[in-house]
Amino acid sequence: MAQTYQAVKIGDRGRIPYTPSGSAVAAGKIVVQNSVAGFATQPIADGVLGGLDTEGAFRVVKVNGAINAGAAVYWAAAGNPQGGVAGSGAATTTATGNTFLGFARETAGATDETVDLDVPGSVVTLQSQMQNAITDPGNAGALPVTATGHVDVVTAGAETRTLAAPSFRGQQLSLCMKTDGGDGVITCATGINNTGNNTITMNDAGDSILLLAIQNGANLRWRVVYNDGCTLTTV
Repeated sequence: MAQTYQAVKIGDRGRIPYTPSGSAVAAGKIVVQNSVAGFATQPIADGVLGGLDTEGAFRVVKVNGAINAGAAVYWAAAGNPQGGVAGSGAATTTATGNTFLGFARETAGATDETVDLDVPGSVVTLQSQMQNAITDPGNAGALPVTATGHVDVVTAGAETRTLAAPSFRGQQLSLCMKTDGGDGVITCATGINNTGNNTITMNDAGDSILLLAIQNGANLRWRVVYNDGCTLTTV
């Protein structure tokens, strides 16, 4: 075929193609592919190409328990929705074993059946920014917060770092202990979750945490997207 263009738009950001295999997908269902959650806003017949939204504002069924405004929210595929069908899936603030969805737009009470979310889109769309290497400042240094990226933390003994508030909404910062010469303690100028934790301790090589900037009232705040091995405390 003769070349007729160099590039052509194939779709809008925040929506991905999806073809169900084995059963149809009803409107209002959440579909998880690998670590990406998609929202079916229209029914999709089995074997027929459709689409899933991966960003926007959504109202999602939730487990029993309060979810505070600004909290990171995850999809538990076998969760028990308040007032719904047990085991059919529900939103929760528990990260372990679940898929990140977004952040609560406002507080949902313990017995509320739904929570409203801001869904920022798949972290896959931020791959190029996350590849940005941010230099570890060393013991007693301040971690840079001017851009999205990753920091490989190297310690030569018991060391500390500080972390200021984020610079813009949607900013992401991946922190990983690359070399363990002693515990690395990172103290954040703001809380990193609704519990109020502001200290991250890395004990072993491979301990890692991903932070995302959100707007909480008039302030920018970090929130934990995932945590693997780090200890979170309040000082």
